[in-house]
Amino acid sequence: MVASRSWLSCRVPRVLMSCLVLGMVGCARGTRPTSEDASASSDADGSTPRYEHVYLFPLEHSMAAAQQLLQERGFTFEPMESEKNETRLLSSWDTPSTGVSRNGKLTRYLMVGLQVAPKQSVVRIFRLSRAMVGNDVEIATLNDKMKLEAQEQNADPIRNKGLSFQTERVAETRGVMNGIRATDLENELTLRLESGASIELVAGNIKSEDKKPARRGEDFYLQRWKQQPEGNAPVASARCGTEVRGLRKLLRPGQTLLIGEQLGSEQLPAIVGDMVCQAAESGHIVTLGLSIPRLEQERLDRYLTSAGGPADQDELLDGDFWRRPYQDGRSSRAVMDLIDRVRALRASGLIIHLVAYDTDLLKGNERDAAFADVWMKRRAARPEEVFIVVSGNAHVNVSRGSQWDSGYEPMGWHMLKADPTLKALDMSFAQGTRWACDLNAESNLDCRVYGSTPSQLVAKVKGLSPHIELFEGGVSLEGYHGLLYVGELSASPPATAPNAIPVRSQDTTPSSPTAPPRPPARLNR
Repeated sequence: MVASRSWLSCRVPRVLMSCLVLGMVGCARGTRPTSEDASASSDADGSTPRYEHVYLFPLEHSMAAAQQLLQERGFTFEPMESEKNETRLLSSWDTPSTGVSRNGKLTRYLMVGLQVAPKQSVVRIFRLSRAMVGNDVEIATLNDKMKLEAQEQNADPIRNKGLSFQTERVAETRGVMNGIRATDLENELTLRLESGASIELVAGNIKSEDKKPARRGEDFYLQRWKQQPEGNAPVASARCGTEVRGLRKLLRPGQTLLIGEQLGSEQLPAIVGDMVCQAAESGHIVTLGLSIPRLEQERLDRYLTSAGGPADQDELLDGDFWRRPYQDGRSSRAVMDLIDRVRALRASGLIIHLVAYDTDLLKGNERDAAFADVWMKRRAARPEEVFIVVSGNAHVNVSRGSQWDSGYEPMGWHMLKADPTLKALDMSFAQGTRWACDLNAESNLDCRVYGSTPSQLVAKVKGLSPHIELFEGGVSLEGYHGLLYVGELSASPPATAPNAIPVRSQDTTPSSPTAPPRPPARLNR
């Protein structure tokens, strides 16, 4: 976040991608603020935020999304004089409804976009209003006026919303034009920019990088293998982390838990590792499912039986899945660490299986049907196991249809028909960042760190311990049985590039009504 300043300017005079098959995975919907700072995020009147929300997008991308938001409400825009690293757009006035008497109000919007870094921007939206004052003397006769007043008095305020507004013939615009921050629209803009669907690259014809890396530096490798000298296996309970509240009451032989996530976070794989450990330590045989192509299963099996040393890690990462030119979050450093953690837990004596169930050869409904088929066959063959399956939250949804396709049939929808005891959990989190792939303004893939904002449905404040919360009455309207809270999100880079996320600074200086903000070298959330 960056400090805000209270001001209002008075100067008012996606493309076909060849060779790619893109599968969409749903992300949690969002609104802001979601942290414990929410109560202090604006001035006393609620109209001027004390802190700005910095989008991890270029300015032109953020402004285009803001402009589309208001164009959908019927406004048109014209550019204004702008300063360096700044863009200003002024909308048309809204059109008043047909009406008869009384006073009303006209509204227009000013959007000010600020570029704070090549891929970081701030968008401020101001709501400008001007009084519309009644001028009944222009109505031709007293009889006309009495009819119009009677019509107004008998009007249904719901069906005839807008009768209190004047037409231009019987009204005047006068008085000072007032402006305040339109925080409701800024919140909705945040949802659009930070809660959209991630892109999963599932094209079988995308070639992995042929060049294998030279010997990596010692600091690249996971160090868990050093903690397990032969003949001195670690105690499993020491590695199970904080207990995930609500998990134990769900554990029974044959239970299937579908975990929906936003790809590319550190937190979800870590919490899933805790869940797998806790379930196995409770005496269950556990199978963990990861959204990795099935072609990688043999390589995974070899790694799980290895010592996990640097050479073993290199061999794991030689798989095509880890060397794709576009890393979408499924092959993150956190996922690699989860695999290594399963290896160590197996070495300590716990019974845990790891299944790669994804495919690079199918898309859409065929892909999800293939996912479900893997798990329904395994459950039939191994009814005693506990299944914990991780996927993008669109895939684990148990309701048919999605925002982008009313005919979408997710994996969870197929599996629930075969197993009514299944539980699908959406990820609950506090606002943060993630590693993801999206399309930029030129409709080219851009895989990097993005902001991630939860909706009020899944948002929780920071600092809570991990827990499962089931909904009363079964499945929610959104298609889940409950939530898995994982904490504040932070991005996990690709496993082959653990240093891909730059160190970011943060300025949380409160705003001043007289002084402009003090710009740090980098402005980040």
